[in-house]
Amino acid sequence: MVVHNNSTRRLRSKAIGTFLLLAPLLALPTYGQQTPDCVTTYDPTQDYFPDKSQVDGGALFSIVYNKNYKVVKNTSLNTTYILTQCGTPPPNSSVVPPSNTTIFIQIPVTNLASLATTAITYIEMLGKQSSIKAVDTEGLVSSPCVQQGLEKGTIVGLEDSNSTLRVEQMKNVTVVLSSYGVDPGTENKTVMTSEVEDPSPLNRAEWLEFYSTFFNAEKAAQTLTASINNNYNCFKAAATSKPTTKPVIAWGSYDAPSSFNKNVPSWLLSSAPYKRILSTDAGATFFNGTDKNSFANPTDFAAAVQTVDIFIDESVSGSTFDAFLLNYNLTSTSSLKFIQNKAVFREDGLVNPQNGRDWFGGAVAMDDAVLQDVIRAVHPDLFKINQYNWIRNIAKNESMQLLTSANCTAADAKTPVPNRALACASLQAGGGGNNAATTTTTTNHVASTIAFTLFATLAILL
Repeated sequence: MVVHNNSTRRLRSKAIGTFLLLAPLLALPTYGQQTPDCVTTYDPTQDYFPDKSQVDGGALFSIVYNKNYKVVKNTSLNTTYILTQCGTPPPNSSVVPPSNTTIFIQIPVTNLASLATTAITYIEMLGKQSSIKAVDTEGLVSSPCVQQGLEKGTIVGLEDSNSTLRVEQMKNVTVVLSSYGVDPGTENKTVMTSEVEDPSPLNRAEWLEFYSTFFNAEKAAQTLTASINNNYNCFKAAATSKPTTKPVIAWGSYDAPSSFNKNVPSWLLSSAPYKRILSTDAGATFFNGTDKNSFANPTDFAAAVQTVDIFIDESVSGSTFDAFLLNYNLTSTSSLKFIQNKAVFREDGLVNPQNGRDWFGGAVAMDDAVLQDVIRAVHPDLFKINQYNWIRNIAKNESMQLLTSANCTAADAKTPVPNRALACASLQAGGGGNNAATTTTTTNHVASTIAFTLFATLAILL
């Protein structure tokens, strides 16, 4: 036995047509557990998992390897998943006692539904996109290849306004990935994930190891996490050794009046550990100059951020600098440093056609690319990086980059989606880095706010 310890609703609301109501079972094809990777002759003495994850950075999950099954635990939620190699017997009750927090799953998984936008990137980076057969909150999905699958019908958008149809759709997948709850009838096949709760950027990348266990893709996960860790630490070393005064950075948002806040607006500052670590690793001082994080009026908010040099706006609405000024009751001649510095950023640099932000997808797993973006905001002269992914400067009118199905680089659903990070080492050597992702830039964008209000709590963590 080997032990390794580790640390949205859909934006688009669809009308249900008469055809779907009459023929709900046609909404999602049935995908049985495929068999090419199943064992045909079981040998109890054989180790069926030669590639084992060496998890060393995370704190919210653990993995135990046995000869033909794995015990994967989400320690944050105290849930356990017994992953048994297809074609071999699961452990008996004397080895794994029955529990309402334990779920048995055959692996490798080949047909799943993802209720969380965050899970998609992890799966795609492992080259296992072909296993995704259904997604929730499809209008928030930024992945070009999943968008393409939705357009072609190889991936289905789960219904959110017809519970009967949704139940039928769920019957046709063997595993459901979720970060916020369990659908009725899926209690015995829902895997709860907690990557957005992990406070460290590199810990979040480590969740590649968690996802890999469901596909026997540990070798790929090990390679990916090592690459992300090395690249992240290279960026961190360069940024934190810069011999200048560290600029002060704050992450905040305007919570507009809505039914979610009893129509009472507020102006907020984030104290999330994840953002604190990112800011510090980028060579900045994380703003901590006030005893409170919520303000009832913009005047008090402005008074609190007098020392802030760089501001990252996380508001649901307000994608332009003019909208930002309006939300915070400021003018372009304000004496606030980040206004004078033209250092106002947003996390919506990568969006889908419905304004679904990739910040809630790719940014969770590609943490070296996120640090690269933050360094560009904090020390723009360090690498002379002109490329950005999620964090764009709205004070300088940097545009959003639109992700559509046309940007899919893995049309076969098996090619791993590349990391968006540039290679830190080549930048230090004076090169241009290497970014495998190419997107289409758009300046015409209609903001859509309803679904992102539902992400207000999640945004605090992200």
